Amino acid sequence: MIELIEVTKIYRGQQVPAVDRLSMKIEKGETCIFVGPSGCGKSTTLRMINRMIEPTSGTVLIDGQDVRQSDPDRLRMGIGYVIQQIGLLPHRTVAENIAIVPRLYGWPKEKISQRVDELLALVGLDPATTRHKYPAQLSGGQMQRVGVARAMAVDPPVMLMDEPFGAVDPVVRNYLQDEFLRLQREMKKTICFVTHDINEAIKMGDKIAIFNQGRLVQYGTPYEILTRPANDFVRDFIGYDRAVKLLSLFPVEKLVQRRAVTVTRPEWARAGEKVADQRAAGCFMLDEAGRPAAFAPAGALAGTDWERQLEQGREALVQATTLLRDALSLMLELGRDCLGVLDGEQPAGVITLEEIRQYTCRKEGGL
Repeated sequence: MIELIEVTKIYRGQQVPAVDRLSMKIEKGETCIFVGPSGCGKSTTLRMINRMIEPTSGTVLIDGQDVRQSDPDRLRMGIGYVIQQIGLLPHRTVAENIAIVPRLYGWPKEKISQRVDELLALVGLDPATTRHKYPAQLSGGQMQRVGVARAMAVDPPVMLMDEPFGAVDPVVRNYLQDEFLRLQREMKKTICFVTHDINEAIKMGDKIAIFNQGRLVQYGTPYEILTRPANDFVRDFIGYDRAVKLLSLFPVEKLVQRRAVTVTRPEWARAGEKVADQRAAGCFMLDEAGRPAAFAPAGALAGTDWERQLEQGREALVQATTLLRDALSLMLELGRDCLGVLDGEQPAGVITLEEIRQYTCRKEGGL
């Protein structure tokens, strides 16, 4: 979908290229993350794709077409673009900001209005209460979501995102990342995404391109980057916790193997016996409707009452889709060595700290 062939950018008055003979290919529907230290060429590369910056030499192709053969304004109208500062026009409402490109395309008012409402709902904002507000009336996270909606207004096949979540606090940033991953599973856009945060790159990317001093140092999947760093620069940039970062690539269901044991309140007195008979790591405590309400580890069953264990075990449940990294973090936070795993509202099994440790050790053999 996007291909860069020997692309070089040398700014006037400089001898060292900002981007040096860059060649890479981004497949249709992929999210490719550009990551590296400040001044490494990642944002320059992004802006050469939509001709906000013209390359000194080389070729940029989108869907096989040389971007230099397209009118720059028309090219940019067909590419979604999201930046850290968001760039919403302060004197226009949310709806008017989202409608900018559809209006340039000459869409009828009814179609534009319908599209605005669709996009606001898609990014998790209520159209009825949001469309008439001005940017100053929104939170930083809401403005960022409006920026994403505006970039998707005419359903562009390509989206360029330059530090889109860098200006919000960590809690909002994590929420926006999760929301964007959800949207991308539905949209299947071809996305180039600039960040300086390797953890964000690992979480968000199908592919990661690591830049240093204008050159592409390594290009591959997050797993390839983590397990086979190309050189010391990549190794140092990733950090010494590569094994832990690797846990962010896999869901809990990968390690769920133990049988799920369920216990109702009338059965609580025999819970320890039931767990021992099935050699389980603990039990799911079911509410009156038969749904898992908490998880109690085997070692905590003797001599404790139902209410106490129910209160202590409410947070010790994760979904099968939860990342191993997050499950490990929850175990450490709760001071537990196992968690109950759910598939929706159904017990799926148990994951233990020891299983995560063994898995990490196996992966460390390739690090």
